[in-house]
Amino acid sequence: MDKSRAAFPKVCPVNWQRRHTKNNQTITTMNKIIILKANSNTGKTTKINTIADWIITTHGAANTIGLDPAHLTKDSCGVLTVGKLNILVNSAGDDHASVLKIDAALQSFHGQVDIILCSCRTKGITYQHLYKNYNRSTGWLDVIIPIAEFTPANPTRQAARDAALLAEIQAWLTGLPKL
Repeated sequence: MDKSRAAFPKVCPVNWQRRHTKNNQTITTMNKIIILKANSNTGKTTKINTIADWIITTHGAANTIGLDPAHLTKDSCGVLTVGKLNILVNSAGDDHASVLKIDAALQSFHGQVDIILCSCRTKGITYQHLYKNYNRSTGWLDVIIPIAEFTPANPTRQAARDAALLAEIQAWLTGLPKL
């Protein structure tokens, strides 16, 4: 095993493929990880916090992540619970310590997290950590959403991009309730 791989513990919940029985039918589910991938200063934190605020206000989850709706640029991390569904939210993703918060939160919740919503840079240690530890072989259906960067800055195009990104993430989070 190479040294870089040794630094990243394999994170895989014991029950990564959960089996549920409903109406005498066995249903198998996988966990999801939704990753916003972009360069610095593209609004990753704001977008994730906006989705967390949407989950709290629309679906009645308690604000257990320290989210301040008045300051969406401030990092937040924790687990939101909607019914039986646990969503780990980590808006920080610019450095390795920020991404390691996902591992710690997952372990403190004993692996009982259904969805992870997080961010990372386009390359480097944050991307490598998520790519190596949260993928289909470790039981995570990975949804990587790149954030386009506009140079020079174009507020009209950025607003349209952000609206489309938020709608996509909401679509991934909306669906059938957990059994």
